[in-house]
Amino acid sequence: MEFKEFENNGLKIDQERVLTYSKLSCPLDCTYCFVDEMTQEQSKGVAYLNENQIRLLQNLPEQVRLIMLGCDTEFFQNKKEALDILEKLSSFGKDISVITKIPLSEEYLQSIANIAKKIIAHGNVFSFSISLPCFSGKMVEKYEPKVPDPLRRIETLKTAYKLGISTTLAIRPLLPDVSDEELSQIVGMTKDYCFGYYSGPLYLQEQKIKLLLPNYVSKPETEIEPRWMLDRNKYQVIETEGQMDFLKSLVKKNDRLFFEGAAESVEYLRNKNKYEKS
Repeated sequence: MEFKEFENNGLKIDQERVLTYSKLSCPLDCTYCFVDEMTQEQSKGVAYLNENQIRLLQNLPEQVRLIMLGCDTEFFQNKKEALDILEKLSSFGKDISVITKIPLSEEYLQSIANIAKKIIAHGNVFSFSISLPCFSGKMVEKYEPKVPDPLRRIETLKTAYKLGISTTLAIRPLLPDVSDEELSQIVGMTKDYCFGYYSGPLYLQEQKIKLLLPNYVSKPETEIEPRWMLDRNKYQVIETEGQMDFLKSLVKKNDRLFFEGAAESVEYLRNKNKYEKS
């Protein structure tokens, strides 16, 4: 099968991973979200993964080892459907990565932990991430006004970690106006409940730049088409000089690992498991 068939069905193959795009509207409406500008229409009355997408995921090229869920919406907005999908994918012989901003109960996380054990029993990796790019009331109001409270997300991370799920924290996007003090607070409150962190820059198009960062001057040389998005989507890469280096050093000082993205953290788990078995 050609990769184009996957892309036409909302599955973006990028090297060793496939990113799933569902067209399912996200209820959280983060102001920095890139989905609204993508060249596809979001809907409420669609499944997270349709039957054709699941069929294609079951027949991925051998070199594609990782299925990344939740790339254009909140994967756990329908908790029953999310569990059903994880259950189906658990037997596909692939690593699986999920990310969420929604607080989940201990009972629900136990169900996820049980599925994770099945995935691990097949010799694969299951990775669970909580997204928390900001914490202060001012920043949350600006960027994540409809997202559940950061403290509730940290509690979900804590519970998942205690249940033995491999957890990471995503400080992504790295917001250009988040302070060093706020980043220090986020890491300080979460370092005991994850093995590592990952981050990446903010991607915005002109309309949202004017809305969120009115003093920012767009630079044609920083406009790119992110390789992990569906094709034909161009964005400005917005970064504050030295900010990512500060975050990396902060994570290191707290004896945790820093990754460029979720895929790199999964690769770490994959190699760690090989080492422990040898």
